[in-house]
Amino acid sequence: MQTLKMASISVAILLALLFSACQKSYKKQDGRIDLSKQEKLYFGMKINNVLCGYSEVTQQPDERDGQKLIKLDDTTFVMLSALGSRFNSEIHSVFWVDPTSGRFVYQHNHIKQGPMDFTTEATVKNDLIIVNSTLSQEIDTVAIDPQVVLRNNHFMPFLIRDFADTSVHEKTYRYFEIKEQEVQETVFKRLPDEILQLAGAQFDAMVFEEINQKTLTKLKWWVDKNNSYILKLKHSRGESFLSDAGVANRIKLSKMDDLIVQKTNVSIGDYQGISYMKIKARLEPSGLHITPQGLNVPGQQFSGTVTDNLIEGVFEIEHKSYGGADAPPFPPDFSQVNSVQEFLNPTDLVEADDQVLIKKAKEITAGAKDSWEAAVRLSRWVADSIGYAIPGGLTARNTYDIRKGECGAHSILLAAFCRAVGIPARVVWGCMYVPNRGGAFGQHAWNEIYMGEAGWIPVDATAQEVDYVDSGHLRIGVFQSLSIALNPKKMEVLDYRVGPESAQQDTTEGKKYQPYLGQYQGKVSLNVIVQNGQLTVDIPGKAILALNDPDENGYWVAKASSSVFFEFVKDESGQVKELILHELIAMPRKADLEASDLEDVPEEMMPYVGIYDFQQANVEFKVFVKDGSLTIYNPIDKRNVKFRPLEGSERWKDEFNKNEIFFETDAKGRVKVMKFESMNRFEKR
Repeated sequence: MQTLKMASISVAILLALLFSACQKSYKKQDGRIDLSKQEKLYFGMKINNVLCGYSEVTQQPDERDGQKLIKLDDTTFVMLSALGSRFNSEIHSVFWVDPTSGRFVYQHNHIKQGPMDFTTEATVKNDLIIVNSTLSQEIDTVAIDPQVVLRNNHFMPFLIRDFADTSVHEKTYRYFEIKEQEVQETVFKRLPDEILQLAGAQFDAMVFEEINQKTLTKLKWWVDKNNSYILKLKHSRGESFLSDAGVANRIKLSKMDDLIVQKTNVSIGDYQGISYMKIKARLEPSGLHITPQGLNVPGQQFSGTVTDNLIEGVFEIEHKSYGGADAPPFPPDFSQVNSVQEFLNPTDLVEADDQVLIKKAKEITAGAKDSWEAAVRLSRWVADSIGYAIPGGLTARNTYDIRKGECGAHSILLAAFCRAVGIPARVVWGCMYVPNRGGAFGQHAWNEIYMGEAGWIPVDATAQEVDYVDSGHLRIGVFQSLSIALNPKKMEVLDYRVGPESAQQDTTEGKKYQPYLGQYQGKVSLNVIVQNGQLTVDIPGKAILALNDPDENGYWVAKASSSVFFEFVKDESGQVKELILHELIAMPRKADLEASDLEDVPEEMMPYVGIYDFQQANVEFKVFVKDGSLTIYNPIDKRNVKFRPLEGSERWKDEFNKNEIFFETDAKGRVKVMKFESMNRFEKR
């Protein structure tokens, strides 16, 4: 069940932080690496204390434009999952590096993770770095000087050189950050040396703590004294370390949920109805320099301390509904409002100048009476049209093209849409209360849209809060860096309210819902209770879901997601005896079958066969015909399941008589979506 719709924006970027290391065979020669040898190196990668990846690195002498260099060719493979979505990640990096300084003269990076696939290359030309990325429509040029560090992923001779004098304990460097395409400052502090035992060998290592002065991201490095190669790297989410060739056979899947979700002390079913919340928090975000002043914004007050980005204190959150009063006209004119110009301009991720996005945004907003109506239309389109998947599309245009993404992708696309029609919009991030794990806070991104005198109005298209945000949203700041991370330590709810303060709980609600209350047993145990005047299903330790009252079909639909609904079954005497949990999964049609798979397909089944995209899990289901039956290959269970048509219905039921599918068509009668409905039964006790 996927009720938690948020995730880290920086999963792929996290992987790029995990660097490799050399073996002991390197020898120091007057401060230079021995260029005469070709070496193959291996390292392991742990995320959330699980060995989930490895890297294979080839180092060899090479020349480029007549200059003798070291070529470093690095291939990394990682197995990850987050919030039920599993995805492998592949990174291929190539560096040509000056052996004396460690400065790269050229680098090429290719990252592939689920639907996200992008390449970045940087070339040094005298006092310029030329950056060409598939994330950008333009080639960027950044000015540098000889003091700017152009570091590679594998060795840092400048550290060994600068800290050779034991009286030097700290040094500030200016270095080129390729992810942000800018020169940033970072501080290295020397820690006590250590002896490391890695890959069956012993190393004498200098140890450093690094703190990025823009994002306050902290890293810890172990560097070989003999040749300046990186032996080990550790940061808030994991570590990499020198290993052996067999590491590739020892990796397993790492679940990132604990890195982006922090369990809390209360369970709230109707989390989208939270109108007030008081939270005692301890967290250490990275990717943004935090100040107490920056945590105090309309709808949110903070009292406490911020020390080196460690936030300790109490948040009181009460986001008020806007409603569109005195909204600017549409199309608006904010050309004279200097403070919002940054949030009208396109960026590499928010391609507000993309002609396809401009055309679609104008189509959606045509005839809007004011800018608020236009913004809400755009928010609704993103909420309804972009499926949920981890990882996402990363950029606005890619998200639009593939029609899926996580919270960051939704927010980036909505920002691009708004800017495309002249409405200032920005992506903000922090965390959000969710009912998962019996109540938790998860890293999340949403939008703020500028409405003139009303200021910045928050909306959350990912959570279907298209014209508001609930007061379970704790804001850290405006999105600035791909390396953002929440790093929660402890989150405690001190007080909260669902619904308006003036609302009086109806004392008849307990009687109204009395026949349905109790414990239900199936594969797991469910508790049906009344919470905040609403019938609520508590799946202990997993989720708590507030329900709408039954519709005309007798279905109690979860407030959090219309794709999850419940059905109570009564016996002959009218007593509730069973609860059925229905979960509906929509799979857009992605492609036709190969011609060889279309042989002997009956004409009546021809519209249904094809490839369908299960977006949440990043897998594809194949619908074909076998032995005269409509058949689905399930790549998760790795098996074929046959379906039979239900008489008098447009639905099909599986061979186990448990789950059903049906197909939705467009105006021309072409199948666009397959919907899979799973049903799980629970007996009342």
